[in-house]
Amino acid sequence: MGHTPHLTRRQILTSIPVLATGTLLAPLRGQKPDTSAPAIIRGRLRDPDGRPIAAKLRVTESGTGQVYMPANAIRTMPDRRHYFYARGEYEVAVPAGRYRIEAVRGICHEAAVEFTEVGSGLRHQVDLTVHPLLDTKARGWYSGNTHTHYHLSIDENPDDRIRMVPPAEDLDVSVLSYLIRNDSPYITNRYPVGRLPRFSRDGAIMDMGEEARNNHTFGDFGYGHVLFLNIPKPIEPVSTGLLGKDGKAPDYPTLSTLCGQARDLGGITVWCHNGSGLEAPVAAALGLMDAYNVADGLAADYGRYYRLLDCGLQIPVSSGTDWWIYDHNRVFVQVEGAFTYDTWIHGLRAGRTFVSNGPLIDLTVDGKGPGATLQPNRRVKVVARALSRIPFDRIEIIHDGRIVADQPSIQGREAKLEREFEIEQGGWIAARVTGTAKTYAGFPVFAHTSPIYLRLDGTPHRRAEAIGAFVDEIDASMRTIRKSFRFTGDAQRALAVGKFEEGRKAFAGLLR
Repeated sequence: MGHTPHLTRRQILTSIPVLATGTLLAPLRGQKPDTSAPAIIRGRLRDPDGRPIAAKLRVTESGTGQVYMPANAIRTMPDRRHYFYARGEYEVAVPAGRYRIEAVRGICHEAAVEFTEVGSGLRHQVDLTVHPLLDTKARGWYSGNTHTHYHLSIDENPDDRIRMVPPAEDLDVSVLSYLIRNDSPYITNRYPVGRLPRFSRDGAIMDMGEEARNNHTFGDFGYGHVLFLNIPKPIEPVSTGLLGKDGKAPDYPTLSTLCGQARDLGGITVWCHNGSGLEAPVAAALGLMDAYNVADGLAADYGRYYRLLDCGLQIPVSSGTDWWIYDHNRVFVQVEGAFTYDTWIHGLRAGRTFVSNGPLIDLTVDGKGPGATLQPNRRVKVVARALSRIPFDRIEIIHDGRIVADQPSIQGREAKLEREFEIEQGGWIAARVTGTAKTYAGFPVFAHTSPIYLRLDGTPHRRAEAIGAFVDEIDASMRTIRKSFRFTGDAQRALAVGKFEEGRKAFAGLLR
């Protein structure tokens, strides 16, 4: 008889054939199971009709709050990686445990949430159906993000990101912005300015625009930041002053000059960051501000916007996210006829808009919506509604910058307000939503409509105090420009100051 060699435990284990993926091997009695093998959670993403959709997902371990993502997933943002994007299906490896799986698709849909418990080495199927909250498209409202950049710190091919993210965020229009900040490597600068049809898919339209910028210091907006949408080529220079390629460019030309060039090319100008910068009132007075972005990269602040409206200027409200698409800031535009980029741009310019990072808001005055100009009788009927997946506190009616009516929400989800008002003089009316809740990115919840403008015969619709304040502001800006802005010579300085003088004269003209 031959001698049977003694095998070590390691030799016995390594001699066992490897089983096929997904095959389960029951532990021997008295032995502990191998808990090192990950569990797999996978599933399909569908709409209520069973059609595949794109969405962003979050897989969270219930006990610890730890978030798990696929290794090569497209994620929301480097320092805010709460969610990953998927189209049609997903798969995540996780340790054994109990998990919450959430799928989110913009702000016009309910969040789909499921729970599951999985053991080591097990595969578990969790399908998610995302239901609509409100079909805004049926009412002619289409969403857009006017302001997006991506830096080189992304982990994946940027082509994949810009194909995946807008449909997953349920955006109808997504605008990337070419920009220059010295020699910073913005990966989205690889795309040509103009329409991007090869990335327009699943109902989303992609456009490559530009952000023209001037900063006095890196913390001071200088002239300001503006977006050019619907342009066929870059407007030069893209950045002036210390933001130029070598950091030594003159603070010239002013942004209003560039806005005029964009308009000549058929583009529109959207002022960034809650109207920040010295030149925002100048551009507004000269009719070169086609829309006003609130909350792009910042919390929403309406103070300067209201003062411009009190001057009698008709400026639509807009929004975007600025860095990445990490939150739900967007502008909804009501289009006339079929939805195209041209009809969307036309609706934006006409002021048929509202902005939001959660609540869906609606406003009518005597049956007319945002952007309309009315010549009513002394009494008007105002109806405002809001519906939201993200909790909010109340809906408010704003008349010439003042809250004239408000209504608490029902369980933080919806609100409706109907009032009749006596109107003593011309002005504007808008609706907004306020709340103490914050989005997952940490910003306060907001929504705001563009105004409805009131014009009453024999009464003013401009406020002298608002106009006078901007005249004083422009005077102070001209002193700053003469003293501390950088130019190649006196001629440039005179032209820059001259543009501000034009704005000052335009405001003075409003007083008359």
